[in-house]
Amino acid sequence: MCMEIEFGILKRGELKESVELATRAYMDYEYFTNFFPDAEERRNALRSMMYRAGLTNFGKTHFLTAKIDGKMVAVAQIDDPQYRRPSVLRFLIHGWLMVYIGAKIKHVNNWLSMDTVASKPCHDYQKSSSDIWYTSSVTVEPAFQRKGIGSKFIGFWEDYIRERGGKQLILFTNSEKNLAFYRKNGFEIFDERDISIPDGGKMKSWSVRKTL
Repeated sequence: MCMEIEFGILKRGELKESVELATRAYMDYEYFTNFFPDAEERRNALRSMMYRAGLTNFGKTHFLTAKIDGKMVAVAQIDDPQYRRPSVLRFLIHGWLMVYIGAKIKHVNNWLSMDTVASKPCHDYQKSSSDIWYTSSVTVEPAFQRKGIGSKFIGFWEDYIRERGGKQLILFTNSEKNLAFYRKNGFEIFDERDISIPDGGKMKSWSVRKTL
């Protein structure tokens, strides 16, 4: 069955819908399960962090969507070379402290520290050229995964970025399954590392790039 996919730019009124989609998609992702082992706490943390980060970044970066029959099935945040992470004050103004109501402070802070380490190779690499775009978040509705939507969504990003002068696209993942997906779509690894997790183990992190 052929599905008609509509690609576009996220509207502010769709932010909560995109957050709920991301929460469902990330519930079983190592990037979160290693830091929020309890499912209810993880759901609360995901929903709150995604919403507050979305509010803080809205209008400052690029939020792209994919829809089928008007239903959002994928969303991504893509940062252009001019993007600068908002200040701590801006995050506080948009209610970041609310994140700590539904999750343990230690768990949130451990996750934030990990995210800084995991994203550093991409942030450093993006500084090497003025035409590199960074995908800082991407999710596909679980019920619509493995149906080719993710690959078509990436194709939309590539066109969107090229139209704005971009020549490379980078991102990172902590999942071997996701890594295989990105490599299938033409990405190559430019950094691989182990990241410590709270139980004393290690989590893999791969940063990948694609020339457009």
